[in-house]
Amino acid sequence: MALYQPSTSSNIDISLPTRTSAASRAVTWVGTTSLLALLFWLVMHSTLAQAAPSTLLTSEKLSWYLTRASGAVAYLLLSASTVWGLFLSTKIVKDWVPAPIALAMHNYLSWTAIGLSMLHAFVLLFDSYYTYSIANLLIPFTGPYEPGWVGAGIIGFYLMLITSISFYCRQWIGQKAWRNLHYFTFGAYILTTLHGWQAGTDSAQLTPIYWTSLTLVLFLTVYRILDALNRKYLTAPNRL
Repeated sequence: MALYQPSTSSNIDISLPTRTSAASRAVTWVGTTSLLALLFWLVMHSTLAQAAPSTLLTSEKLSWYLTRASGAVAYLLLSASTVWGLFLSTKIVKDWVPAPIALAMHNYLSWTAIGLSMLHAFVLLFDSYYTYSIANLLIPFTGPYEPGWVGAGIIGFYLMLITSISFYCRQWIGQKAWRNLHYFTFGAYILTTLHGWQAGTDSAQLTPIYWTSLTLVLFLTVYRILDALNRKYLTAPNRL
């Protein structure tokens, strides 16, 4: 989720972060961390549910374990991307994080969350308990399980995808349109949080994560609004 809105006067080519070594380090770090977290989550859940983790690969519930694990890790990355974007937009970390690294981290957090979200949905096609079709995964409110809350997650995914793609289209759609599109980030975050909280079978275990994430996002959003109002007041031409 690309909440970060750098100055148009910057000399940094933000449209091609993959050309920097910082971007390479970022994607390696995010990818490795995500896969390790996914593996840990998967093994922990298989251990709790069965006698031994070694039986996981032969379990009929493998797809269910995998969708739970990928969904949980995707939400963690989405939360991290949203919080990081708010940090950057309020310039809290401007002085101690180089811009290329900050942009690369934000970008790849978003895309890794999107990738795991796609995995989260895709493995449901192989679930032995609920029967999902491709249409159920693409069209909100049509699935067999919690259609309302799962539908909210699908819409949230689309919003997340739109805002991430728009990062690369900024020079064609213009700065104003790009900024307006990125307010969809908040909708994506809220919908995916509701999706996980209400439709997830691990909601009780993830409740502390949801509350921590919501608190950080709310605090940083309020800070961002107050900071913008303060700067607007200080630059007002008729201020006494």
